[in-house]
Amino acid sequence: MKFHPRNRHLLVELIPEEKGQQPAVLLPENYKPITERYVPVRVIERAPDCKIDSEMYPGTYVEGNIVIVESSMLNEVKYSGEVFHLILENYVLGVIE
Repeated sequence: MKFHPRNRHLLVELIPEEKGQQPAVLLPENYKPITERYVPVRVIERAPDCKIDSEMYPGTYVEGNIVIVESSMLNEVKYSGEVFHLILENYVLGVIE
């Protein structure tokens, strides 16, 4: 299935964290791990009406670019057994070069 973002959204994929081997620890049932505030994501596709990718910032949202976003702003869409991650273009904080 192909998903095409609209309304100034970017379709992104999460970049998995590299974690070392963690020791086994018992945690309480109500424990919630601390999530990173900012996360890197890879741009898969952008909506045709994105305004940031203009003359002022050419090539910002090119497929494959890695951008930094606030993790709480990511939207997870589940449909027909697939998961898509979207973010509005103005929630991108920067581009990794």
